[in-house]
Amino acid sequence: MIERAVQIAKEGKRFLVACHRRPDADSLGSALGLIAMLRATGKEATLFMSESIPESLQFLVENEKGVGSFDEGVRFDATWIMDIAAKKLLPPNLPGPKVTGPLIVVDHHHAHDDVGDIVVRDTGAAATGEVVMNLMEAVGVTELPKGAATPLYAAIVSDTGGFRYASTRPDTLRLGARLIENGADPWRVAYQLFERWEPARLKLLAEIISTLQMAFDGRAAIMRVTRKMLADCGANDDMVEGMVNYARRVEGAEIGALLWEWPVLEDGSNHLETKISLRSSGKADVSSIAQALNGGGHRAAAATQLDITIDEADERLRAELAKYFG
Repeated sequence: MIERAVQIAKEGKRFLVACHRRPDADSLGSALGLIAMLRATGKEATLFMSESIPESLQFLVENEKGVGSFDEGVRFDATWIMDIAAKKLLPPNLPGPKVTGPLIVVDHHHAHDDVGDIVVRDTGAAATGEVVMNLMEAVGVTELPKGAATPLYAAIVSDTGGFRYASTRPDTLRLGARLIENGADPWRVAYQLFERWEPARLKLLAEIISTLQMAFDGRAAIMRVTRKMLADCGANDDMVEGMVNYARRVEGAEIGALLWEWPVLEDGSNHLETKISLRSSGKADVSSIAQALNGGGHRAAAATQLDITIDEADERLRAELAKYFG
């Protein structure tokens, strides 16, 4: 559907650009890159952000102010949703279609549901940031717009694990080089995404690792984080991002999992759900497990969120792992 998306980008005048729920570097970086592209072609583009941006990603937004609500009568020609594979990951409080216009999904996940009215999805891309760069070319933007290099570089670096994951192709590295040539600072991005840890986060890591359990003859490593652990360490949810990778690093583990108690405070609700983050150390396809749990993602990284307790989620996860391992 890229032709239809390109047509809308060329013919429309006013656009809303949004990230998935709890934005990560690929989602936010892609959104900012797309906003720069749209503005370079003379369009009006607004970042929709109804949640707080994680502190580790604040360096990307700089002077960009996201909006979370609109005055009566505001209308957009279309809304672009970046890096989203499931309806349940739509950002909270996203307005209805009378405000948003058609939803255009820009994505690269191979496990997904039918979210979006128009879908631009390249499952061969290492990151949604890469899809945005291809979209720029299709729209006719030949020179990288001002302000696009750093967020797009962060998007690609994040989803390739610093160009370490199997999704990294020669073209991925060439895109990274092009972004650096246009102003992206590799160390600044790497420091913010991977290196910058507060003392509370290190304490939290120790607590999370202490919950490690090996299952299925060592083929799965499962950890968890509770609200009490966060409170005891003086940590917040932003600090949990990436912790699941420590489960994947256990020698012999094909799958690493992190169960995460998550507070739901919208629509008058106030209860805990459980997020499950999954990572593969190589051969395992964790997207199939996430899909079985109503989530989605990539072969090497996937996730879901269940409206059950963390203990119930642990049982559900182990049941799906049992099916997977046979």
